[in-house]
Amino acid sequence: MKILAKIFMFDFYFNMNNTNISFKSNIRFIDRNTYNKLKKVNYITFWHDAPNILKAKEFYSEGIKTCTAGGVINSQQEAAGFHILDDKINKKNFNTIITSLFESIKKPNRALLIGSKELKDDVYSIEQFKKFKQIFQKKIKNVSFFEQHMFENSQTHYHYDSRTDTWTLFSEYQKKPNGNHFQIKNLNRLKECFKNISIAEGDKLFICNKEITTKEAPEIFNN
Repeated sequence: MKILAKIFMFDFYFNMNNTNISFKSNIRFIDRNTYNKLKKVNYITFWHDAPNILKAKEFYSEGIKTCTAGGVINSQQEAAGFHILDDKINKKNFNTIITSLFESIKKPNRALLIGSKELKDDVYSIEQFKKFKQIFQKKIKNVSFFEQHMFENSQTHYHYDSRTDTWTLFSEYQKKPNGNHFQIKNLNRLKECFKNISIAEGDKLFICNKEITTKEAPEIFNN
């Protein structure tokens, strides 16, 4: 009986404490060849006639330019990804989109946001990203974000796997039309690609398998 009592108490305290677990994500930037070799399932599009919010153990999306994309995760390791086109329809339906996302994942405690771009003929891109960021930072404890591609010809693809709690990203950009394509292979290129970067407390950042530490870039880590 004493043994059973000890087992019961262990399970009780373990389960009680386990409800407060805060998972910490890995964020990995890789090159195009490595990204193309990834085995990817559950594609998230951004069109209005297809789901652009998806709850799954694994998902990915591509061609994030002026859109806002990313995902949310809770302490039960449930995750949902999204890719939202920055247009008049989504501006009108923004509250519905947010409601759907938070209904998909209850009480998220970590999130990633990617996207937006400042273009003269795109009036919703920056506005949409900032609205997402404001709500995420209010409702979610830990939010990492890569905000505003700095060049017109730039884009990001992402993949998430809940088994390792890892975001894998590929970003490329051109500084001028018909110029060379640059991929994020070091910290300087990461800073050149995005206007604002913030890595949430506990999240780890890797570029081509090299971990970027707070000492190397204290301005982008939210510690």
